[in-house]
Amino acid sequence: MKKTNQPLPSLTAKEKSVLQFIEAELVSKGISPSYQEICDHFGFASFNSVQNYLKQLTAKGYVTINPNQKRAIQLLHSAQDFHQNLIERLQVTAEPSRSSLSHQSSPRFSENDKHAKVLPIPFLGRVAAGAPIERVNENEFIEIPLNLVKNSKDLFALRVEGDSMIEEGIFDGDTLVVQSTKIARDGDLVVAGIDQEATVKRFFNKSKAADNKSIELRPANKRLTSMFYHPSQVEIKGLVKALLRSY
Repeated sequence: MKKTNQPLPSLTAKEKSVLQFIEAELVSKGISPSYQEICDHFGFASFNSVQNYLKQLTAKGYVTINPNQKRAIQLLHSAQDFHQNLIERLQVTAEPSRSSLSHQSSPRFSENDKHAKVLPIPFLGRVAAGAPIERVNENEFIEIPLNLVKNSKDLFALRVEGDSMIEEGIFDGDTLVVQSTKIARDGDLVVAGIDQEATVKRFFNKSKAADNKSIELRPANKRLTSMFYHPSQVEIKGLVKALLRSY
């Protein structure tokens, strides 16, 4: 794959998924996937969708295609290169305030400089502290102080909408730092997906519930009541690890 000092264009979620599939096929099989294999993997209705995504990836410089060969997709940059390229281009030495959401970052940190560094994490949109909602923004990042969290792996950020968690000190407009996981224990503060939307609540598993709605998502607002769901309706997206607030 090529190395470049030029900024790489951002990818949409679907472009990134297609690119990751191509890369996985090249690594595991040594050859690029066919249009049919891409089509089958993503459930596209026709080759037109495959061609459109490959055109977009080609235009952005992530792949190149030889029209005279079968399985001729060549990878120029992996799906991780955009994030790494962004990090390498942005350096900071000053410690930000807790409310700093600027766009500079440093990719590697030692124990000695954790207090002077920040970590860029993906900002994935808004999460409801009320009725579930999720709006995803592509390839947007915010910075957090590195010493804000013990484990810096698999973090992302969401902006809170609503007031259902105000008794936990979580208010409308706050930014949550979330660690991606699909597992939660009773009492954990989670971001949970419900019908492809998301909400932040306390998680409890009431396994003996007679009506099979054993998952309780509990608000922290005395005006509101818990929501109960069948386990198949709830997808744990992550655990809330920290909070940022601008004044």
